[in-house]
Amino acid sequence: MKSVNYTPEMEQAIEAASPLDIAKAKDLANKLGRKPRSIIAKAISMGLPYNAVQPKPRGAGKAELVSAIEKALSSGKGSLVGLEKARRSALDMLLSEIA
Repeated sequence: MKSVNYTPEMEQAIEAASPLDIAKAKDLANKLGRKPRSIIAKAISMGLPYNAVQPKPRGAGKAELVSAIEKALSSGKGSLVGLEKARRSALDMLLSEIA
């Protein structure tokens, strides 16, 4: 006989909190004595929507930094070809010094 991990009451609580996100999953996990990932997995297996956290952008890419440096130096676009291979920290420092 298969053991029941989630009672019907637990499933109703998950369904009532739908659509889930990580904050709701953590809250339910505390209330139901489960882990947040377990709550999320159960919600998905029940066919309920889950709004995953989108990764935050890391900031300006090297190409954007080089473009900003070109603009700050009033040089033409593409005049600093190859500079994007420099370290990000060096590009940040260069831009802060000339801006």
